[in-house]
Amino acid sequence: MSWRRLLPAAVLGPLLLWAAAQEPVPAYVLGVGLCALIGSGELYLLLARAGYRPLWLLGVPLAVGLALSTLGGASAWHPHLLAGATFGGLAWAAFRHPRRDALLDWAVTLAPALYVGGLLAYYPLLRALPHGGYWVPVVLGCTWAADIAAYFVGRRWGQTKLAPTLSPGKSAEGAVGGLAGAVALAAVVAVVAPPPALSPLVLLGLGALVAIAGLIGDLAESFIKRQLGAKDASGLLLGHGGLLDRMDSLLAAGMVAYLYLLAIGR
Repeated sequence: MSWRRLLPAAVLGPLLLWAAAQEPVPAYVLGVGLCALIGSGELYLLLARAGYRPLWLLGVPLAVGLALSTLGGASAWHPHLLAGATFGGLAWAAFRHPRRDALLDWAVTLAPALYVGGLLAYYPLLRALPHGGYWVPVVLGCTWAADIAAYFVGRRWGQTKLAPTLSPGKSAEGAVGGLAGAVALAAVVAVVAPPPALSPLVLLGLGALVAIAGLIGDLAESFIKRQLGAKDASGLLLGHGGLLDRMDSLLAAGMVAYLYLLAIGR
């Protein structure tokens, strides 16, 4: 792993962990909004390069709005934002571009915003939980631990292809290593900084679920890029592709982590 891959991770990782733990949370809110802005923008650009015609002027603000619509907890205006954008996009497709494939334009306008912004909306929800400043760094850390462990285990021992049509570089051995890495980090956190008012075993379950969700999220983004004929979302990050390439695991992990913590009463 070269310095070109290590540098963005070494800078962005601690910055995100710091922002997630701050009280109050303006830096965290700004980070979620920027991730939605850049990640959705990368996806709309990929779609345009592949010959699709998304209305990114509607889609990008929708992605940011959805990502921030849950600030402070479940938001009453979240469904109104989604309904308004859905109707607005359909009206645009019907009256501005009355072509045979106008419905496809509508679909590729809404889908990226739902994918990026809708899943990022779980991070404000995570932060709004009791002790959210504890849970968000744990989720981020376990997701990154799974990615890093899967990378090194896969390079060293990977033999069995996990999903060759989606991501030829991923192996079943790497996936198991990623799961072990996330659970191991969760175990360390459980000893060093146990979760407030909960059994440390909760962290082991969280680590395992985050690793599995992150892997599925990674494969889902690989599917999107293969459909669009792209290797990376963009060249924004040195050696890492685009921001969306770094967020793919986190998008799924945040949703699963929030639902898990909600289910156990946090």
